[in-house]
Amino acid sequence: MNILFRANPGQCPALAVRKTLSQYGFGRILKGSSSPMSSVANESPRPSPKALALFWAVIGGIVLLILAGSFWLRHSLAVSFEEPPPPDLGNLELELEGLERTGLPVDTSTLRGKVRVFAHLYTVCPHGCAAVLAEMVKLNERFHGNPDFHQISIAVIPERDSPELFKAHAEALAVRPTDPWWFLTGKREDMELFMVEGLKLERPKPIPPEERLNPLDLYEHDLRIVLVDRRGTIRGYYSVFDPSDELAKLMREKLQRDVQRLLENPTL
Repeated sequence: MNILFRANPGQCPALAVRKTLSQYGFGRILKGSSSPMSSVANESPRPSPKALALFWAVIGGIVLLILAGSFWLRHSLAVSFEEPPPPDLGNLELELEGLERTGLPVDTSTLRGKVRVFAHLYTVCPHGCAAVLAEMVKLNERFHGNPDFHQISIAVIPERDSPELFKAHAEALAVRPTDPWWFLTGKREDMELFMVEGLKLERPKPIPPEERLNPLDLYEHDLRIVLVDRRGTIRGYYSVFDPSDELAKLMREKLQRDVQRLLENPTL
């Protein structure tokens, strides 16, 4: 007895594959082949234009998703790690009048509305004044063209550091007379009052003779740089000279960043 079976595409995997491939144009089953699957394997796929368009559309969508995700991640990380603005450390309530290196009287009240950098200066200091001045020179080189920027170096021993000495010192540092940098001297009590009560720096202390590095090493003084914003708010103290080289480097870099940020963002 001969029993005949009718192939049902829903029950025959090979025929189902053949039908699916034929519908989407990915292959052609050779007539007369004894095995539908071997025909598919032996024939190169020839996708239809519609299938190719769909394929490239999917690839393009994936690429766009990757690019969008990369942009979002980069933006999120930038926001997450953005450095906070310099802190508010109180207001500078005092002003100082004195003589600039030119011999002309000046008043710090005329600098209101500018970003200001203050520091002590003793021209024969054997300790960290050289590091402080070096950093102020960098600031001057970088920001001297900005009309909202000004620096003020204030004498520790004004009876020694006269306008003439300050003028020679500024010239040795290649600071031009037109640069926004005052070398200020005057009455010692006025200098100390401004630096201690106004800027909240440590009062200079006499050094015992047996501890002096040389005969002119008379006073120990605060070597921090003070940053004041346009509104007269103290925004930072920077120990650019420190026993730890790494800490001093971090402070120098932060000072540069904070000055730039205050200059670029008047409302910061």
